[in-house]
Amino acid sequence: MPNPALEAAYATIPELVDYHERKKRVDELHRTVPGADAPEIAAQKIVNEALEEYIATGVMPADVEARATEAYTAAVGAHALRSAVGSMYAGSAHAQTLTTLREMNAPEILTALGAQLAGLLKEARKHTEALGAVRTADEALTAGKEVAEAYTALRALLPTLRDIRSGQWDMLRLGQLTGPGSPYQRAKDSGFGDVQGVSDETPRGQFTAMRDQRYTLDHLVWLAQMNGVAYVPESVEDVIAAQDAYEQRYAEAAPEPLVMEVREEPIPPAPTPKPRPVHGRKPAPADITNRIN
Repeated sequence: MPNPALEAAYATIPELVDYHERKKRVDELHRTVPGADAPEIAAQKIVNEALEEYIATGVMPADVEARATEAYTAAVGAHALRSAVGSMYAGSAHAQTLTTLREMNAPEILTALGAQLAGLLKEARKHTEALGAVRTADEALTAGKEVAEAYTALRALLPTLRDIRSGQWDMLRLGQLTGPGSPYQRAKDSGFGDVQGVSDETPRGQFTAMRDQRYTLDHLVWLAQMNGVAYVPESVEDVIAAQDAYEQRYAEAAPEPLVMEVREEPIPPAPTPKPRPVHGRKPAPADITNRIN
């Protein structure tokens, strides 16, 4: 059964719209093209009729071969047209082409689903205040007309919420590494991918609703009141990252590594050597005497 929310998201993608328009025209042609026997069967029918006539009258129609040939020729074109139209946009080739187009446009389709979710929650917020703490039909009837109307309006939005979420998971499943046991599947089954910033403050009942994909009136009201929290992930990586962030919420940030900075001190220039005094030879005693005299 088609998903209305997903079909509406597909309708925002020009390539998908064009593909479906082409298929629609082929389907209309297929309905108008009359059925046709295979050429051999068409010719054999003429021959069988001629044989029946011969058995009944003893006279073989002279034109039986000509009529059989004419029937065969006419059936060739009719049968070829019917077969060609019937095989277009059908079977595994059609399914694979459609899947490929959806994979190529997955980010845009998910964005369109996100826009639908935002519009739905905007509409829900118009009624949450009037509803108050009421969550059942009996409580709504007892509380009065305004509450009953709010209850009815919010209940009417639930199928669309479920369709959006179902379409979201259908599109994300087209991504790589999404099979059983994958990090994506583990994150999805654990309740991640519906709201951003899951923490210890997320009510346990709401977390359970997301994990079980049990989208109730109470869950819708909570989403509407938590403005800006509900979202449609844009990729498989977003879902995995949401669980990683939750599981690492108590992890302390690793200290920055200590970097030893080696500073090179400049080498002072070598001192210039002082000139050494030149000492002459000592004067002889005679010279000293002469100097005294």
